[in-house]
Amino acid sequence: MQLSIIKNTKILKIYDAVKTSFWFTPCLILSLTISSCTLLLLIDLYAGLNSLNWLSFLYHADAAITRDLLTTVASSMMTVVSITFSITIVALTNASSQFGPRLIRNFMEDSSTQVVLGVFISLFIYCLILARTTDDFAGGAFLPGLTIAGAIVMTLCGILLLIYFIHHIALNLQSDSVIDNVYTELKDSIDQIFNLQKEEEETRSSTNQNKISAANQTKDRNKENQFRSHSCGYIQTINYADLTDIMSKLDGHMNILINPGDFVVNRMVVMTSDIKQFSAKDEQTLHECFTLGPKRTPLQDPEFAVHQLVEIALRALSPGINDPYTAIACIDKLTAAICDLTQKNFPEGITYDEEGVERVTYKTTSFETLANIAFDQIRQYSQSCLAVRLRQLEGLIRIAEQANHATHWSFVRHQKLMIEHGLEQQQLIDLDRKEVSIRLQALSKLLDNA
Repeated sequence: MQLSIIKNTKILKIYDAVKTSFWFTPCLILSLTISSCTLLLLIDLYAGLNSLNWLSFLYHADAAITRDLLTTVASSMMTVVSITFSITIVALTNASSQFGPRLIRNFMEDSSTQVVLGVFISLFIYCLILARTTDDFAGGAFLPGLTIAGAIVMTLCGILLLIYFIHHIALNLQSDSVIDNVYTELKDSIDQIFNLQKEEEETRSSTNQNKISAANQTKDRNKENQFRSHSCGYIQTINYADLTDIMSKLDGHMNILINPGDFVVNRMVVMTSDIKQFSAKDEQTLHECFTLGPKRTPLQDPEFAVHQLVEIALRALSPGINDPYTAIACIDKLTAAICDLTQKNFPEGITYDEEGVERVTYKTTSFETLANIAFDQIRQYSQSCLAVRLRQLEGLIRIAEQANHATHWSFVRHQKLMIEHGLEQQQLIDLDRKEVSIRLQALSKLLDNA
C-alpha cells in the first residue's frame, strides 16, 4: 500500500505506526500459519489422502519418532528466535549509537526483519500444535502426513531464511546502505507529500477554474478568531481536506500558522479564522484535524528525512567517530535530492472549495528551506575538515548546473559565500588552496552565466 492513496490522516497515522512496528507482521504471519495448520489437519482427517499410492510415503511413520522430531524442531526454532531477537537488538543498538536514535525507525520499518521474526515464531507454534496432535495417532488411527510434510518444508525454508537474515543485517549495518535507505525514503516522502498537496489543490479547484480569492470576499479579516493548541507535541499530520470542507460549510476562511514537524506548546496559536464564533462541535472538529505526537514522522514532513541524513553526517564528523567518508556520502545524497527539487513545482499552500473559493491557506516547505537544512549544519560542523567543504562545493556545482529559478541561484550564491568565508579563516597550504580555487571559479562561472 502506498501512502499516496491514503487520504484520511488518522488512517495514515495508524498505517505508519503499524508499518514501523515489530508486532503486526509477525502476528499476521502467526495467524496465517495457525490457519494453514488447521486447514492441513482437516485435509489429512477428511480428504483420505492416505489411500493414494503416490502419497503413501507421507503416511507411514512411527508416532514416537515423529513426536521427537517435532519437539526437536520446536525447541530449535525457539533457540533461533532468541538468536534472531538478539541480532536485531544488537543492530538497533549499533544504529542508535553510530547513526542516531532517530534512525531506529528505519530499521524497525524493515519488512525483512519483521517477516523473519514472524516466520520463526510461527514455525515454533506450528510444531507445538502438531506435536499435541500426534497424541491421536499414537495407536496408528490418525497420521497427519501432509501437515508433518508442511512442518518439514517450513523448517527448510526457515534455515534458508536465517542465512538470508544474517546477510541482510550485515548489509544493512553498513553506513552506505543506511544512507541510501534514508535517501530513498527522502525521495519517496517528498514525492508523496507534494503529490498529495498538489492533487488536493487541483481537485478542489477543478470545478471552477476562476478561483475566487478570499481577499475579495466580504468577510472582515482584521478581527480574526484565534485557535490555540489544547496540548503539546509535534505536528504529525494536518487534514487539509476536512478543514476545507468545514470552512466551506461555514462560509469562512482559515489560515494555518504551523507546519507538520513543528513543535507546539499548550495555548499556542495554531490557526486563525475570519469566522468570529464557532460552535463547540465545530471547534472540536477543527482541533481533531491536527494529529500531535511525541516525535516527528515523515508522513507530511519533507524535512524529516533531510534531518536524518544531516544527523548521520554530523555524527560522522564528531571527534568520537571522525568518519569524513560517511559525511561525504551524506552530502552526495543530499545533493542528489536538492537537484531533484530543482525540477519540482512546490505547492502554493492554498486550498479551494468546489466553488473555487479560497478556504484554507497553509505554510509549505520551500526549496530554500530544504536546501539550507541540507547544507547549513554540515557546513558549520566541518570547519576543520577540508574534504567535506570541497565536496559541498562540488555539490553546489551540480545544483547550479540544474538550477532554473531565482530561488535556486539565491541558495547556491548564499552557500558559496558562506563556505568561501569559512575557508578564508583557515590557513591552507598552496595545493589545498588551489583545489578550493578551482571549485570556486567553476561555481562563480555558473553563477555569472545565470
